[in-house]
Amino acid sequence: MIKLSGVTKVFSGSNGNFTALDNIDLHLAGGEFVAIVGKSGSGKSTLLNMLTGIDHPDSGTAVINDTTVHALNESRLATWRGANVGIVFQFFQLIPTLSILENLLLAMDFVDVIPRQERTPRAGRLLELVGIGKHADKFPAALSGGEQQRAAIARALANDPPILVADEPTGNLDSTNACEIHALFKKLAKGGKTVVVVTHENVSASGYDRIITLRDGTLVSDERGIA
Repeated sequence: MIKLSGVTKVFSGSNGNFTALDNIDLHLAGGEFVAIVGKSGSGKSTLLNMLTGIDHPDSGTAVINDTTVHALNESRLATWRGANVGIVFQFFQLIPTLSILENLLLAMDFVDVIPRQERTPRAGRLLELVGIGKHADKFPAALSGGEQQRAAIARALANDPPILVADEPTGNLDSTNACEIHALFKKLAKGGKTVVVVTHENVSASGYDRIITLRDGTLVSDERGIA
């Protein structure tokens, strides 16, 4: 499902070059629930950007769901991303002038892989799946932080992507909502999706299948999680 081989990314700055990722090899299978951890500046967000095609390696290859993503032009990449990768952001990124249902429908309209007549029923089912079906016609501002994050997850699932990636998805949530979001991700992985979560939180006993640790752009450990 995900295969990074020798991926290196170097950024240039006023203080010289900075190696964000250094010769990363990483293989993730379908249905795995994976945490990527490390201190700030360790390369977590850059790695996530490689998985989503937002950034390209300077050397090495990133093959995601049988596609070498950095070989695609911007137009093909946007289409590929919409159909293959759902992205959950820490700050939700919902469009405030659209209802929750309309946020999901817009995601489907953009990619155009779900038949038009199926989009509204599918959006409703996804909102029920994440536990906020009764809020479908509300605007994001009317929802709590935990509810908005659930809406963002539903939107990420709108086009039924095989891969779901989340960047600090519980960083702005209380412990109760954070646990519920974590349980939802685990359920999605058990259903066959590859779920990759970047987090600063303690994940030693959080039920991840694998815990990937980065330090200074290098993959320093790849451990089995504790159920």
